[in-house]
Amino acid sequence: MFDEGLIRARRRLHEIVSGHGSVAQSRAADRLFAGDYSTSVTVATEFAGSRLGLGVMHDLEGEVVSRHGVTWRIPVDGRPVRVGPNEGMAFAMAAHGGRRHELGLPSGTNFAGVAGAVDRYLADTDHDHAQVVCALEIAGQFDEVVLRTVAPPEYQGEPLAEVIDHERRFTFSTWHGSMVGFRFPDAVDGTRIPGLHLHGISTDESSGGHVRSFIASSVTAFVWVDEVQSPGES
Repeated sequence: MFDEGLIRARRRLHEIVSGHGSVAQSRAADRLFAGDYSTSVTVATEFAGSRLGLGVMHDLEGEVVSRHGVTWRIPVDGRPVRVGPNEGMAFAMAAHGGRRHELGLPSGTNFAGVAGAVDRYLADTDHDHAQVVCALEIAGQFDEVVLRTVAPPEYQGEPLAEVIDHERRFTFSTWHGSMVGFRFPDAVDGTRIPGLHLHGISTDESSGGHVRSFIASSVTAFVWVDEVQSPGES
């Protein structure tokens, strides 16, 4: 179904020709929102050679976090499970190549503050926020963390908004781990998920999920400015 070798070769050629990295997305986000949770890509196809990524498993069997070559799914009970290369995902995004730049996030920075820090970085480096996407990795100690997971749909084609109405939230007064994700332009066209989108995995792999909120306590953050490959281009 997927020619993984060809996909990886195309990504590597893109990095060499363009001189910077790219973000690959497995399918248009509006299909996920509309309730299509069928497999669009395997873990190996999307994340092989990537520096970080996120997504959701097929049939909403867990939020997905990928970093440093390891991928987890976080099912509704909030306990991360490592996944194999041939497992399928309904939706995924992965960052490949590019140059890493440190992003200053002082203690007390919250979720909205991260988006603001990224936007200031883009302005300072003469990038147009409406034209680029940033990949992010934030690691360290966080306070007042809220993570969420969702259960599989109750019926075939249940829209994602209805599924999220019954999300399960997990709160932590102090949390150690890594959050990875993307800051997309705010414009909404149905293809992308706008704004800041982060998934987290704790250092001890005991908790994780979609990041709802947090306050940074003592963290290190890195950002990459990348081109976006439309679904099917990778």
